[in-house]
Amino acid sequence: MGERGGPGAIILGGHFHSLGAVRNLAKHGVPVCVLDSGICVAQFSRHVRSFHKCPPTGDERDLIGFLLQLAVEEKLSGWVLFPSTDEWVRILAQQRECLSQHYLVTTPPWDVVRFAYDKRLTHRLAIERGVPVPWTHSPGSLDDFASLNLEFPVVLKPAITSKFLPFTRKKAYRANTMEELIRLYGVMAAIIDPSEILIQELIPGRAENLFSFAGFFRNGVPIAGLAARRPRQHPMEFGRASTLVETVDLPELKALATQLLQGIAYSGLAEVEFMYDPKHARFELLEVNPRIWGWHTIATRAGLDLPYLVFADAIGREVTMGPVRHGVKWVRLVTDTPTAAQEILTGRLTVQEYLASVAGELEFAVCSLR
Repeated sequence: MGERGGPGAIILGGHFHSLGAVRNLAKHGVPVCVLDSGICVAQFSRHVRSFHKCPPTGDERDLIGFLLQLAVEEKLSGWVLFPSTDEWVRILAQQRECLSQHYLVTTPPWDVVRFAYDKRLTHRLAIERGVPVPWTHSPGSLDDFASLNLEFPVVLKPAITSKFLPFTRKKAYRANTMEELIRLYGVMAAIIDPSEILIQELIPGRAENLFSFAGFFRNGVPIAGLAARRPRQHPMEFGRASTLVETVDLPELKALATQLLQGIAYSGLAEVEFMYDPKHARFELLEVNPRIWGWHTIATRAGLDLPYLVFADAIGREVTMGPVRHGVKWVRLVTDTPTAAQEILTGRLTVQEYLASVAGELEFAVCSLR
């Protein structure tokens, strides 16, 4: 039983960002279960009431059956589900009606989530809502290349990251010439459907121009959230995850995120990613993560208990959150240390700049004295 005899929470996937949600919920007296198909860091937290090994997300039918059986056998009916990966988001959204017989699902229906899951739809939504985006095209085949008036370098990226990243450990490729573009297109087409390959203009700069607005939304309006800059990621050019993040005061990001998500009446947790384009002097949308994201615990350190806010909303409890503190930092040492070292070795970062970047109020991704 949870706070005041209420339900608990189930974190689906046990990577390091799930560990942060476990700690935040437990702080409020919420019992937490973690599900994963393998060994994961979150299962070893003293705040986890129980860990259950489940089928992988690729075995969706078995996975849904497992969840339904778990609710009955472990008396988890009425517990709140938190997805931590894109595939968990897709499954919860598409199976929402079935799972809602036993659980409280924090993920919106598929007709909403698909606009975040598929970057082709994200791009279309942004254009319809007047949110700036990089020039993007989905050629479909090599035959379409002749009609494209490209300015190199360009970026090749998958429309659906979860179909590509596990096989390559890359989120995108940079092509500096037409010959390189054709070669990389062939590499990607051997892994995913060619219709899912996007060609996008390369925004100048690297991680120093990455920003996000993240929080809890209701019908597209942020109930609580914060803006952040993400000056380091791993790898630095097309990173799989941020390694250093800092809260900032940028109201423009909140306005752009609201403008976008109101178009689909989005409700739930979301991180809306932007990159500042110095050529056009504007923030341009990259993607939307409709789930727990890697650095979400910076919000807790800055004054927003986002996982608990989502949990309280799901069970119908009102929660008041205070103002966000700016200048709070988050770091994942296991990836930031080698990333910073590489930047120092190449002369793009000095030792003094590195030390200044990790000074001040700091939240660690995993490490905790508690």
